[in-house]
Amino acid sequence: MDATFWLSGLTALAGVGLGGLLSFRIQERARLHQERQAWRETRRVIYAALVAAVRQYRLHVLDQNSSVEIREHSNGQRFIPVLGVDGVKYQELMEAAHTEVNIVARSGEVIDAAHFLTTMARRVAIARHIYGVERIPVSLEGHYFTAEREFVNSARRDLELPPERMGQLPRVVAEIDAHLMSVYREEDG
Repeated sequence: MDATFWLSGLTALAGVGLGGLLSFRIQERARLHQERQAWRETRRVIYAALVAAVRQYRLHVLDQNSSVEIREHSNGQRFIPVLGVDGVKYQELMEAAHTEVNIVARSGEVIDAAHFLTTMARRVAIARHIYGVERIPVSLEGHYFTAEREFVNSARRDLELPPERMGQLPRVVAEIDAHLMSVYREEDG
């Protein structure tokens, strides 16, 4: 009887210990999952903030009334845009968002894509000074939009999302575009 008493007590104690261990593991897994989700959401917000800040910067430098000057970089190989007083806030927002991406990104791919995007935004500012707002080469604008798409897709991979797809527009959009071009040419010409 003493053996049965001790055996049932040890079994109960082992059951409590095992239950506690399993409960701890489940709680730890849940905590890690919540932490991963919180970091994922933080990265998502920061990645979106970079795209928004770069777009604001670009819109500002393409504004006819904004002041954009350039100066030669110390290496003599390129120019640096210098925005007027009203544009400094856009530059600071872009630089701060870029730094935040560098802090939270899980991969070098995202960091490289963020650098490419902000670099292209600065090149648009330089081209705006050199060519003027109306004459910025279409190819430069294309490179800017390529940089934005590359950043978005690298961020999506980092967030474990499928790549962005630029879907086909409904046929009606092409019809609308053709009509608008026709009306514009009639009025312009």
